[in-house]
Amino acid sequence: MFLMNMTIPRPEYPRPDFMRLDWVNLNGVWRFAFDDYDLGLKEKWFKRGDFDEKIIVPFPFQSRLSGIHDECFHDIVWYARTFNIPEDFTGKTVFLKFGAVDYFCNVWLNGVEVGSHVGGYTPFEFNITNLVKEDNNLLVLRIEDRHGDQPRGKQDARLYPRGCNYMRVTGIWQTVWLEFTERSWIRSARFYPKVSGEVGVEVGFGGELRDLTLETTVFFTGYEVLKRVDKVSGKELKFKIEIEDPKLWTPETPDLYKVKLALRNGEKVEDEVYTYFGLREVTVKNGRILLNGKPYYLRFALDQGYWLDGLYTAPSDEALKRDVEYVKKLGLNGVRKHQKPEDPRYFYWCDKIGILVWEEMADWGMSLTSKNLETFWKQWKDVILRDFNHPSIIAWVPFNERCPNEGNVEEHINFIVEVYKRTKRLDPTRLVVDNSGYCHTLTDIVDIHDYSGWRGGKYFKENWEKSLKKGLPYCPHRPVFLPGFKYEGQPIVLSEWGGWGIKKYDPLVNRPKAYYGPELEDEYEFLSKYRDLIKAIYSVHEIAGFCYTQLYDIEGEVNGYLTYDRKWKVDPEKIREIHLMT
Repeated sequence: MFLMNMTIPRPEYPRPDFMRLDWVNLNGVWRFAFDDYDLGLKEKWFKRGDFDEKIIVPFPFQSRLSGIHDECFHDIVWYARTFNIPEDFTGKTVFLKFGAVDYFCNVWLNGVEVGSHVGGYTPFEFNITNLVKEDNNLLVLRIEDRHGDQPRGKQDARLYPRGCNYMRVTGIWQTVWLEFTERSWIRSARFYPKVSGEVGVEVGFGGELRDLTLETTVFFTGYEVLKRVDKVSGKELKFKIEIEDPKLWTPETPDLYKVKLALRNGEKVEDEVYTYFGLREVTVKNGRILLNGKPYYLRFALDQGYWLDGLYTAPSDEALKRDVEYVKKLGLNGVRKHQKPEDPRYFYWCDKIGILVWEEMADWGMSLTSKNLETFWKQWKDVILRDFNHPSIIAWVPFNERCPNEGNVEEHINFIVEVYKRTKRLDPTRLVVDNSGYCHTLTDIVDIHDYSGWRGGKYFKENWEKSLKKGLPYCPHRPVFLPGFKYEGQPIVLSEWGGWGIKKYDPLVNRPKAYYGPELEDEYEFLSKYRDLIKAIYSVHEIAGFCYTQLYDIEGEVNGYLTYDRKWKVDPEKIREIHLMT
């Protein structure tokens, strides 16, 4: 079943927003073991790595593409593989990098513990220069994922997932790779663009910081438009650049400026990083969302980032690209990426093809108590810093549908408010939705989850207009704001609605069937009801955008435009016509 010379899965460079040319992909066949009795540390498995099973990285063991496809609970797992350093890279600084590993990961190299990481959605790395050998390096990982009080998103803590929760994901689910630099390197790069063409730039450095310069070159459509050289005198360099005749990024015109950052010591290149930015601003005014200073109506789909064969991990880069293209084909202009900080390559395709994104933390699973605040913030902060340069991302959403229990209202509110404030301080260039759906506190957008529209457009419009006359959007089951907070004229977005099933479509996995309204007879009934609701939504002037649930079916939740294996259930051209009607 496993071939050691198999084609490397997910072979593409994992971070097109921060790319080096000198790298080695470690995806492929690894040794693997379940440690259900927690014997590995005691028996020093990290010194051996001779595990009996094999797994295809970067697919989680619960998925079919991993080659294991075990859906039972296994709280502790081990991975191991060997690797060599290519001759071209001997004597270089070596970094071991992980895209994402769920949840707590310990790493050993050649029997020595390198370090650990907590969090299932964010990248981490280790400088392994002093531990690595030219060949036959043994890399071992121990991963613990107990699905307890931790951010897990839509991963179901029950053995048999159902409803709007899905199969669990444990361990490596994004690419593992090596990168090589000289003794100095570029640690980070962030851009703060304005539609005027002014761009603030912040670049971080590591290693030996002596006698260095940074050469910044900006390209547009393959032509050099700007070059400058700055002296590096510390761990961070800040400067501004001016783009002449600026081309603005929008979903309709997704123009990107490519950037080459070259760190030099005299004539010697210490490190080179390739990145990009888009000239895009997002603000709010008079109850509307403004993109580059102009009102922009959001037409979104809910996208939860699951694949039939790979679960959290897309089977290919092309599959990520196709999911973005489906959105465009439907006449939509964005997605609400729900309960999952996605693979960075997905956001690359959003940037390049042109759709907007609300990026949401996988907050479900962690209680909003004061003892968890710093753990949550560390993970959420890392998400924001990783994805900072993507022009497609216009809003950060740290929480979804989190209403307090009777005993912890004040603690709950303090948690959400503090995360909102920290998010705004960290990134003042984007909007922040504090708690998607209802139970809002401080927020830049008041978004509402309302599935009652299955009763018809007339019912929807009457309820919304009646509620808006009282000064609040319609929210049938929960308070719009928590105590101490009120509506202050923010844009109102209907960020979940629909969720309708069609009779002939059943789950493609063994799960109970679920949707959020009636099961419709066929595509024709779906299109009729959909047109009726879109007309009603458009007729409520106060609504600044919508997000339909959802782009594709997931497990038992069969309410997508597409099936779980990405086949159309409704004609996308007919949906597009409905979206674009005025």
